[in-house]
Amino acid sequence: MDEKVLIFYGEDTFYMNNKIRQTVKKHEVDNYNLTTYDMEETQLSDAINDAKTIPFLSEKKIVICKNAKFLCPKPPKNMPSHSLDYLNEYLENPTDESLLIISAPCAKLDQRLKIVKTLKEKATITECRLKGPQDLKNWARRQIAQSGLSIDSDALDEFMKRVSHSTEFAFLEMRKLLLYAEGEKNIDRAMIEMVITKNIEDNVFDITKAILDRNHEHALRVYQDLITYREDPLKILGIIVSKYREMAHVKKLLEKGYSQDDIQRHYNVKSGRAYFMVQNAKSVPMDTIEEHLIHLERLDKAIKTGRIDKKMAIELFILNT
Repeated sequence: MDEKVLIFYGEDTFYMNNKIRQTVKKHEVDNYNLTTYDMEETQLSDAINDAKTIPFLSEKKIVICKNAKFLCPKPPKNMPSHSLDYLNEYLENPTDESLLIISAPCAKLDQRLKIVKTLKEKATITECRLKGPQDLKNWARRQIAQSGLSIDSDALDEFMKRVSHSTEFAFLEMRKLLLYAEGEKNIDRAMIEMVITKNIEDNVFDITKAILDRNHEHALRVYQDLITYREDPLKILGIIVSKYREMAHVKKLLEKGYSQDDIQRHYNVKSGRAYFMVQNAKSVPMDTIEEHLIHLERLDKAIKTGRIDKKMAIELFILNT
């Protein structure tokens, strides 16, 4: 089948962009015949008109429409108003020499739209859903096996613990790991701990949750791990502050009647993360959050004026809250 219109949608934008790059590479299209339009800035009609024109000294051209959020159930209010008649007309008679690619970064397409029904009939649609932990684990195992290596089970578990928050991060760290392990036969936990970067955002989230649970020992252990990996205490402090502000904001959203799904969409996070955000916000009184924020702001000032060592400042905050 000669595909003329491709639709990619889903929350895994890294996977989506990678699929688009592979498509461009497959068709061997040069820069003169490759154009990308951002649907948050450009009219859809401009892209369609481009797709209708013949390629420049080539047999094929590709027109990419990224951020096509007009196909999503809840498009941004500030998005340009697109006339979908242009797309509908093009689908009835697509240009033979052009490949039109449309990407929509949303979990699902708006099934109520007539154009979505037409796309299902006339275009090739690919879902780029976020990979779950087990999907990523299977992918990691395959990558290692294809490189002629084996991996200890505890090493694979540690790899997943460090990268499961992001497909892109997993891809980049796997590439780094395989380069490091070249010439070896097996990957053990020590190699993972040496090579794979810990995600600071997730670790600071753990610290904040442990503080709220009054699990000072765990919070200190995670903090010391970050220091061992040479993370700047000021950067850690800044993220802790942002987590408390996020918690305060989530409490206000809950008071306004927002659901967990609403909060997940608002912050663009995974459902598991949204669950903990809601639970943390519900479990902590607003006056406690405000009290901790005041404490953090005082520590930040003390650090920057040289009145306290930055590493010790965060340790004191963990122990005194």
